Amino acid sequence: MRLAVRIRSVYARPVETPAKSEYKGKPANPDTVKKTVDFQGMKIRLDRPKGFVMRGTDEEGKSWERIYKYDYGFLPKTKGGDGDGLDVFVGPDKESGMAFWAIQKKKDGSFDEYKVLLGFPNKKSAMDAYKAHVPSKYFAGMAGMTVNMMKAMLDMMPDEKLAMRLFFLEELGNIFQRRA
Repeated sequence: MRLAVRIRSVYARPVETPAKSEYKGKPANPDTVKKTVDFQGMKIRLDRPKGFVMRGTDEEGKSWERIYKYDYGFLPKTKGGDGDGLDVFVGPDKESGMAFWAIQKKKDGSFDEYKVLLGFPNKKSAMDAYKAHVPSKYFAGMAGMTVNMMKAMLDMMPDEKLAMRLFFLEELGNIFQRRA
């Protein structure tokens, strides 16, 4: 199964306020990174730390606001399905050995991108964290793997990495198809 993805960025550059910051205007870029954290050997660049406020307007003109309950960023030198770095939510359990992959769909039901949730003790807590940040209508499913398996997958040689990614993405695609 091959999934082609095209999305437009809804993220914008943060504007600092005394208590919090919010995104307005321009697309996110490396300049928006606040800090880099290490999660079990993986370097995650955070551009939306816990407490960050993001505001926008949906397609119907309705205003919305999202306050990040967990640190959010991306893994450099990876692709998350949308052409940008793989998005990551970092939860409170720094010892959790699981990585949960949320499958995100577009409004029309087609595949959008993946988001990884690290630092959550189980699938339910990862799912709750995802749904606290992204409207449920965009949730298409979730799969889990160990953090060590994810690190191995990201560190493999190109040919091996491609084979593992194709296998894992096929499995995620099967989950997506069953939910559609």
